[in-house]
Amino acid sequence: MSSDGPLTGVRIVDLTHVLAGPYATGQLALMGAEVIRVERPNSDDFVRRHGGTQAMKDAGLGASFLSQNSGKRSIVLDLKDPDQRAQLLELAKTANVMVENFRPGIVEKLGVGFDDIRGVRPDIIYASLNGYGADGPLSDRPAYDHILQGISGLMAMTGEPGSGPMRVGLPIVDYVAGQALVAALLAALLQKARKPGEAQRLSVSMLDAMTTFMGAYAIHHETTGQLRGLEGNRAFADTPFSGRFDTAEGSLVITANTPAQATRLCVAIGRPELADHTDSIRIADTLTQVFLTDDAQTWEDRLSAANVPAAKVRTLAEALDHPQMKTSRAWLPLEVPQLGMTVRAPALPFSAPWGPDRLDPVPTLGQHTADIVANSPEKVTP
Repeated sequence: MSSDGPLTGVRIVDLTHVLAGPYATGQLALMGAEVIRVERPNSDDFVRRHGGTQAMKDAGLGASFLSQNSGKRSIVLDLKDPDQRAQLLELAKTANVMVENFRPGIVEKLGVGFDDIRGVRPDIIYASLNGYGADGPLSDRPAYDHILQGISGLMAMTGEPGSGPMRVGLPIVDYVAGQALVAALLAALLQKARKPGEAQRLSVSMLDAMTTFMGAYAIHHETTGQLRGLEGNRAFADTPFSGRFDTAEGSLVITANTPAQATRLCVAIGRPELADHTDSIRIADTLTQVFLTDDAQTWEDRLSAANVPAAKVRTLAEALDHPQMKTSRAWLPLEVPQLGMTVRAPALPFSAPWGPDRLDPVPTLGQHTADIVANSPEKVTP
């Protein structure tokens, strides 16, 4: 990772597990922060054994874990044990940020809540990420991505009328909430520079994070009474010239939202008169028939040359193998020395002059416990 990233000198004590919290702290680590991952004995964090080969799972270095824990350090502490809780409080004295994703009330019972940490580090940035926030009738419920997809309204608008509600293919709520946590912590660090010495209490709700992504749909319903949902591959722009189409080989997605784009599309497929039609069903039927006459890659090339947004539908493997991705700085080699292997893993989703040029290995369970305990408290520059 970068040795002079913008968060160099920032120490984060990370009590999070599963996906959303570790994703966020992983992004901050790639910006230069020192992230100390506090894990429970015997590691009940399932992502250590999720995905990848059996050897990866057995080593606690599953694919899900490798994807978001580069460069972190790991310490094992049983926070129910008074002595080990005291060790965490000593570690907190050196921290700029503490992050947790337990259900509301749990960290207070463990003696490591906001007030406990502020007592030893008066200017701490303390962030909590959970399903529904600290208040409200759902606040004490357990929450996972699949549940949040269902309760947020996302699942109700995903799928075909005949399929019923369906989940998005990846745990999108986890990552949306993780990005919200990244934004919250970066904003808090900026605020700390403006008002040093003050503690800050942050709370990220997965439900809030996901529903705010659907603001356009919500305001549409609020103002018209109409509720969109189960529209399959119908385009957000509500034009028949956009959507997913089968071809002679593979599928094609097109976004011809504007009249100019629709006209260029019709000319490119040899049906210029179609641009003047207003019958959406007839337009869709004609496009369906035309695209079956050639394969998806040919159509992608032809339409792109005509300045019509279009792409062949690819698998993730095909996307990562595309020439466009070959030089992407968003993906870098990650060594896994415990297994004698190197994988291509995600880094920061943007380029910056201080961005990492390599990924440091992920930690094994408790790999740095002895070193961290022996050197704590070693004050970090605020």
